[in-house]
Amino acid sequence: MAHQTTPLRTSDNLTLHTESWLPEGDPRAAIVVVHGYGEHLGRYRHVADYFVKQGYAVYALDHRGHGQSEGLRAYVHSFDQFVEDLHVHVEQVKSAQPGRKLFILGHSMGALISLLYCIRYPDGIAGLIISGAPVNADANVPGYLITLGTVLNQIVPKLPFLKGDDYSVLSRDPEVGRAFETDPLTWTQPMRIRLGVEINRAAGQARAGVSTLTMPLLVMHGAADAYVNPSGSQLAYERAGSSDKTLKVYPNLRHEIMNEPEKYEVLADIAAWLEAHLG
Repeated sequence: MAHQTTPLRTSDNLTLHTESWLPEGDPRAAIVVVHGYGEHLGRYRHVADYFVKQGYAVYALDHRGHGQSEGLRAYVHSFDQFVEDLHVHVEQVKSAQPGRKLFILGHSMGALISLLYCIRYPDGIAGLIISGAPVNADANVPGYLITLGTVLNQIVPKLPFLKGDDYSVLSRDPEVGRAFETDPLTWTQPMRIRLGVEINRAAGQARAGVSTLTMPLLVMHGAADAYVNPSGSQLAYERAGSSDKTLKVYPNLRHEIMNEPEKYEVLADIAAWLEAHLG
C-alpha cells in the first residue's frame, strides 16, 4: 500500500491536510472519505486499509479547522466552505484517477457535507454513501437552544457554547470514546455557536434539495444513535430522487457504526454495495 500526504490550497488561501492510500497495481475505483465534526481523517485509517486491500484507492481530507488543516479550530463562517473545500479535493482526486469511478463516503457532519456536495456537483460521482447523517440536525437540540444560538450568532459567533462530553454515544466499545477524548487532533471543547447554526442551516438545505439527487445512494445509521437522530437518514432515503437507493439501519449500533464492535460487518456491507455498482 502506497501512502501519500498532499497539501490542498483552498480558494481563501488555507492549507488543508489530505492523505491517500493506494493499492498495488491499478485501482478498481476511488473512494473519498469525508469525516465528521470535531474529528479528523486519521480516525478512518482502518477504513482506508480495508478498502485498499480490496483494490480501491482511498482519499481523505481534514476539514478546515480540523485535524492537521489550517483554520480556527472547529469553526466555519459558512457551511458552504466545507462543501467547496470538498469540491477542490474531489477535483484533485479526479485528476489523479482519470477515467475511474469515484464514490464518496461521508460520516455524520461529513455525510451532510457529502450530501450537499453531491446535490451541487453530481457530475462524475458514481455513488454516495452516508452514515449517521444529521439531516434532521435540529431534532437533536431543544428549540430554546436553537433560538438562543441564533441570537448569539449575531454577537459572539466563535464562542464555544454546547458541551457534549459523553463519548459513549460514539460506540459500545469504550476504547473508542477514550481514544477520541485523548486524541490531540480531535476537538473536545463545546461546539462554537456559528458552526451549530450553520449545521442546522445546511440540514435545511439538504432536506430541500435531496429530491434532486439521482445517483446511487446508500444510507446507513445506527438505530441506537443518541447523538444524531436516525430520522434524518430515514428522511434522506425517502426523499432522495434516486431510483437506486438503499437504507440500512443497524439495531443496537450507536453513532460511529464504522467504529462499533461490528465495524467489519458494516464495512463488508459497504464493500458489497460498491461491488454491485462498479459496473
